[in-house]
Amino acid sequence: MRATLMEKGRLWVAEVPDPVPGPGEVLVKSIACGICGSDLHAARHTEQFVATSREAGGAFKLTTLAPVVLGHEFCAEVVDYGPGTPRDLAPGTLVCSVPVLLREQIVGLGYSDEVPGGFAEYMVLSGSLMRPVPSGLPASHAALTEPMAVGRHAVAKVGLDGGETILVLGCGPVGLAVIAALRAEGAGPVLAADYSPRRRQLAEQMGAHVVLDPAQRKPFESRDFPGQGQTVIFECVGIPGMLDQIFLGAPQDARIVVVGVCLEMDQSRPLIAINKELSVQYVLGYSLEEFSQTLNLIAEGRLDVEPLITGTVGLDGVADAFDDLADPERHAKVLVQPWLKDDGKPVPGKVDDDQS
Repeated sequence: MRATLMEKGRLWVAEVPDPVPGPGEVLVKSIACGICGSDLHAARHTEQFVATSREAGGAFKLTTLAPVVLGHEFCAEVVDYGPGTPRDLAPGTLVCSVPVLLREQIVGLGYSDEVPGGFAEYMVLSGSLMRPVPSGLPASHAALTEPMAVGRHAVAKVGLDGGETILVLGCGPVGLAVIAALRAEGAGPVLAADYSPRRRQLAEQMGAHVVLDPAQRKPFESRDFPGQGQTVIFECVGIPGMLDQIFLGAPQDARIVVVGVCLEMDQSRPLIAINKELSVQYVLGYSLEEFSQTLNLIAEGRLDVEPLITGTVGLDGVADAFDDLADPERHAKVLVQPWLKDDGKPVPGKVDDDQS
């Protein structure tokens, strides 16, 4: 099969062996797979990503410098079953899954040199983790279940009671997923801040009540804060220095939710947070229940993912898409559709137009 491989930042398409499902596993055809910010980090800072993964562990870790097939935000089609695997879903059924394989040593799909991620024509999934895509939901939308579940989990961790003022710092895909989850919960007012005009526009589309450019107006001094209830700040940038800036700007008793992933060493001054009695909550991933709920919310239209999809490429376009995603004015979420030809048309007999 064809797949896009990554090794120390280099991306190329090659023929690789088809994966073989083991007991409890299902062979699937990858229909659509989003490019995640973690994929960009893994490609641009591979050695740092590997070093941090080995020390800190976590659900999605890259521990090898060998070539890997990235891609963990996917929707796929059931093809066949491994030995002893319950055949719960008919071949051709669209499915999503938490991107892990439940083997003796759990494998993180998209970060392993043992099995391919979604930037390949075929994958293997754990049957018990698969969830059928609700009827009528396009594969392109279902593929965003994984990143949207991240936003839903981050919001759920806070336990909002409805009286909070909310600030989202950073309106890339992670911040936009948080904003969408807040909108689905009816939370707010939600203030969103980003330097990018395009991202601010998307934040409005996803449900932010107020958006601002930090270069023009400081988020913590905004007149749009009503000054009532607890302030909850979602940090969705993930660069060194952000936490210290938040400590300085946050009001008394604010709660900070760290969703952005910073791979580098960072410094902050605890005394500032102590003086203000700030609370800091780090979040990771989601539960299986939250993943399933997110898929259903997308199908019901309560989580509108359509504005996030700004580009689609085949395997041959992945390398260029990684470059394009460096510019926040160009894209929010680019989907990889492994069965697209170079001309952008489906390979005959391989994928139906209504699935992608």
